[in-house]
Amino acid sequence: MRKFVVPVLFALLTGCSQPAQRPSNPVQPVASESDCLQRGGQWMQLGRAPVKQCLLRTADAGKACSDSAQCEGLCLAPEGSQDGVVVGGTCAADTNKFGCKQRLRDGVASTVCVD
Repeated sequence: MRKFVVPVLFALLTGCSQPAQRPSNPVQPVASESDCLQRGGQWMQLGRAPVKQCLLRTADAGKACSDSAQCEGLCLAPEGSQDGVVVGGTCAADTNKFGCKQRLRDGVASTVCVD
């Protein structure tokens, strides 16, 4: 009986969580400098690779979030948050994913460094 109860209980509990929803207007990647500038972005090197990319402002900057899937950019934990702790976050002001940032995934803070 116990072999049956554990999988059923697991299925019920994991089915209760809502997946994070993507915003209805996610920022589309921009491949050319002219398209970037037309959209009001800055064409620049963002990471360590010598490749220029488009840095765009996000329309949902500062919106409350618990996962980056809810934002045009990243969902960032409040400054000073501890990794592994559940916190509320806010959507980033731009689309830059490079550097060390404390992101939220399902409400849990985790520092991720992207070169």
